[in-house]
Amino acid sequence: MFLRTVCRAQGAKAFHQNANVRFLATQVEAAKDNPRSSNFQNDYAKAIHFSKIPGPSKFVFLRSLMPGGKYYKMEFVDMIKRQREDYGDLFRFPGLFGGPEILFSFDPNDFETIFRTEGYWPDRIVLQTMIYYRSKVRPDIFGKYSGLGNALGKEWAEFRTAVNPAMAQPKNTKIYIPKVDAVAVDFVKRIHSIRDPKTSQVPENFEEELSRWAFESIALIAMDTRLGLISGKHDGRSERLIQASKDAARLLFNIEVKPALWRIVRTPNFRKLMKAYDTITNLSSEIVEEARTRLDEVGQGPRDEGELSVFEKLLKIDPLIAKIMAMDILFAGVDTTTASFTGLLYLLSKNLDKQEILRKEIMTILPEKESPLTVQNMKHLPYLRACIKESLRVQPPVNGLVRNAGQNIILSGYQIPKGTTVLMSAFVLQKEDKYYPNADKYEPERWLKRDGTPAPAKSAHPFIFLPFGYGPRMCIGRRFAEMQIETLIVRILRDFQVEWHHPDLKFTMKSANVPDGNLTFTFKDIVN
Repeated sequence: MFLRTVCRAQGAKAFHQNANVRFLATQVEAAKDNPRSSNFQNDYAKAIHFSKIPGPSKFVFLRSLMPGGKYYKMEFVDMIKRQREDYGDLFRFPGLFGGPEILFSFDPNDFETIFRTEGYWPDRIVLQTMIYYRSKVRPDIFGKYSGLGNALGKEWAEFRTAVNPAMAQPKNTKIYIPKVDAVAVDFVKRIHSIRDPKTSQVPENFEEELSRWAFESIALIAMDTRLGLISGKHDGRSERLIQASKDAARLLFNIEVKPALWRIVRTPNFRKLMKAYDTITNLSSEIVEEARTRLDEVGQGPRDEGELSVFEKLLKIDPLIAKIMAMDILFAGVDTTTASFTGLLYLLSKNLDKQEILRKEIMTILPEKESPLTVQNMKHLPYLRACIKESLRVQPPVNGLVRNAGQNIILSGYQIPKGTTVLMSAFVLQKEDKYYPNADKYEPERWLKRDGTPAPAKSAHPFIFLPFGYGPRMCIGRRFAEMQIETLIVRILRDFQVEWHHPDLKFTMKSANVPDGNLTFTFKDIVN
């Protein structure tokens, strides 16, 4: 656990560093004296050798991707499910063109083993293209920092320790409720203006509108700035920033996830990605510097720490950290927040009975459409939180959690050497009746207590449903994302009944799970 005080002085920084050293030294000494360590070594020696884990060879896999092959033109998620059928709950996915070999696991006991042994500085796959860009192309901006998502080891620990007090404490989310609510109110007005006056259906590019909402609200948190993306009061810079972010997200999937040659030769897509990174970096830097100047000019005088925005807190820690975190929050948050909200809205539009139960709950805190959302009334929405959990189960924004084994471990009876990359395919298990009865049904009630008994969903293995990760590397923006989603769905359902009158929507994997079709929702007015 990270300490919850801001490192304001060198003494505090030294304390953290010394604490890390003491912790590691203690762990090493404990391992030497612990008889269980010897038992594990014996068990590890008896486990099946890593080389015996099933999976296709590079040649077999590449051939299967070609015309006539079993995985030809198959969606990535469907391909992984097919490989599970072929090889079992643990299989090897070959590393291609310089990429790492990956193990795919479908066993929640394996997930628990990985997380319980990941250590103080969890290790995982990072975005190699972003590390290359920040260290080789733009060291003038990023200096020694890779950013929270791409740092490892001691660098990551120090960065996370620095930003945790500003980002991870619940009280820091609360001050944003009125501001994020203002963005949600603007978005509801936007829906009124763009929907068809006869059919109440929104245009086919509604996914673009949701992306703008996510960008606007996240920029408000990360940069203390309203970009004007919903009201239309924005400049070309904001448009270029959004487009570059979209380009980067699309290219990242093709370059970092799919087999790609960029590690061997600088492909056209790689050069496009570098250009997108450049645009994001330059424009974000401009906006951050403007926000910083604005704060300096306003001169708000001494205030309590709890009144400071996230951006102000980060500026006090280190202006460079503030800038890099702003970029990373935008880059990592927009697609996942948009995908999470899209899944929720779609499932509620397909389950009008659940939507009506939620609307009745919303009416208890918003008797009038103009009633404000506050820290107090947002506390009393248990069905809303159940609806969000259930949507994250049925339609998760991402398709698994990745870690590199923190030490030699045993998974499903096999030796797994330290550093081996493992993708935990929880997204598949979340939709299996074995763990969640009637798993294909959208049932928020499974997350609610009944007559004092635990919620039915709690009977599932605790390491299956981890939408924001687990442990020290749990998503640092979790509470902000939840607050954004809660605020917007409350405002939308207070104004509209949302309906879906088309064939079932399919989702496809890009940087996040995005709809493979148009979001042509119907928004009918709620009278009272």
